[in-house]
Amino acid sequence: MARMEASPKTKLNKQSTLGYKSFGSSNQLADGSSPSDLTCDLTKNYDPFHLKQLAPNGTNLFDQSPSNQEADEDCSSRGTPITVYALSTIFAMPVSIALVLQIYLGESLVFQHGELFSDHERCTALGHRVLRDGGSSVDAAIAGALCLGVVHPHVSGVGGGGIMLVHDIHRNETRVINFLGSAPKAFRREVLHNVSQAKAGLQVGVPGMLRGLHRAHTLYGGLPWEDVVSRAAAVAREGFNVSHSLADAISKVSGEQQSQSFNNAFMPHGRPLSAGSYVRLPRLAGVLEAGLLNFYHGNLSQEIVDEVQANGGVLSREDIGNYSVDVELPIEAQYNDKEFIIQVPPPPSAGAVLLSALNLLEELHISKSNVTETQTRLWIAEALKTALAMASGLGDPNYNASVTEALSDMLSKSQAEVFGQQLNYSHTSPSEYLSPIHSTQTELVAGQVIVMGQDKLIVSVASSLSRPFGSRLITQSGIVLNSLILDFSWPNTSREQLQTNQENCVEPGKRPLSLLMPIIVVPALHKCGIHIAVSTSGEQNALSVITQMLVNVLSSIQRKMTAFP
Repeated sequence: MARMEASPKTKLNKQSTLGYKSFGSSNQLADGSSPSDLTCDLTKNYDPFHLKQLAPNGTNLFDQSPSNQEADEDCSSRGTPITVYALSTIFAMPVSIALVLQIYLGESLVFQHGELFSDHERCTALGHRVLRDGGSSVDAAIAGALCLGVVHPHVSGVGGGGIMLVHDIHRNETRVINFLGSAPKAFRREVLHNVSQAKAGLQVGVPGMLRGLHRAHTLYGGLPWEDVVSRAAAVAREGFNVSHSLADAISKVSGEQQSQSFNNAFMPHGRPLSAGSYVRLPRLAGVLEAGLLNFYHGNLSQEIVDEVQANGGVLSREDIGNYSVDVELPIEAQYNDKEFIIQVPPPPSAGAVLLSALNLLEELHISKSNVTETQTRLWIAEALKTALAMASGLGDPNYNASVTEALSDMLSKSQAEVFGQQLNYSHTSPSEYLSPIHSTQTELVAGQVIVMGQDKLIVSVASSLSRPFGSRLITQSGIVLNSLILDFSWPNTSREQLQTNQENCVEPGKRPLSLLMPIIVVPALHKCGIHIAVSTSGEQNALSVITQMLVNVLSSIQRKMTAFP
């Protein structure tokens, strides 16, 4: 990995501030103008209908409500295009992004090619180019996700896994493409007597990223697969400036003992790469261009196995070659008197945590105008603690039948009513009395992309190596390998009062419970209306922000819609 100091004019990828903003890309409105910035305080019960106008004709973003349309009406049935107004929510913590869309009959598309947002401006621009070149929304999401694996190798990459949600507005259907990694067939929990001291190779599971994105392309792709992948490969070959996020991640681990390959990549000459440094990754570009067959059945799979087994792991070529992707339906819950449907991935994703918390908050009538800001924050904190405690019964349903029962309880409105009566409304309960999802306290990070193109597909994808730099193992070709084995539940010797989640204990071939959480919100009664795409890592802080954002936005939308004659 080459290193070159950036000039003072180098544009770095700094964290964005909390608030609503229009997309900061080069995209223009249909009339050639740029969308106005929209800002608001997400910690308050704001009214999004009072935001600045986005449409070039002066129409308010939410002026035309679809609430009076028939349930089976198609937005485009009258021969006029669907108008899409878009807002993005950018959080200061690099764990959550959101896209809010208002879709209804209109005279023209506000955005010529669609919109995309990601964690890195280089990948956002790359995704926009895919849309401009006629690629599908999923093509753009794939290019963006692969790009993030190049410029943010501490977060995601082809050595990891992820989850994608795709909502087809015309068909009014959503699919979940689950490419989370799995445990090697030869893995036994007995080999890890102390997970905190596990050899790096034992932390590595089967990487599902590349096969999962390829499956998504098979279902929804427009451009050739090689075309989409080559665009991300070009970023690796041409080079990029090290972002603040990557530089900070390298700095945090610089004092720890790492493999020589890790030091060569991220700490050349013994010094951590700094923000603004310019790097090129020609070998990683070669990995992307080598093709799916080479990665799962060829030389690259052998290279991965050699690196893992040299560091005490048990991953085999058979594990990699036999990996399969799950295409499923989302789990969902209705919200705000059945006005909206919130969709999340099923287990082994922990998406049910969000739905359970929202069920509980709706039972508390949190959307009422007389609920104070302090009460709102308290109730959200308590609801999430309760939901996270219930999630200790989740895991891979293919290995534990009890997961289905636990999921049913989490989504039950009657169960929410019972828990609502038990909550303490005056103070928060100590978190140590609640069972955690994972007993290992790892820092989950995720790469996130959300898209909507002219094909009327809404895409939300989250990918991860499980913790920063995964297992810290890097192959000769530059593949950073995951640490997904740490996502299983292990006895925590420092907190003996907590019980291990038996449903999430490691077994050969099993997928661990994941906090990756792409989210899509759609209208409950019709195809037209407010659509929201969100992506979050699922950490409790991020969950709190996302929950409050959804409560505030959906409650405000409902109040405005009920005011229409």
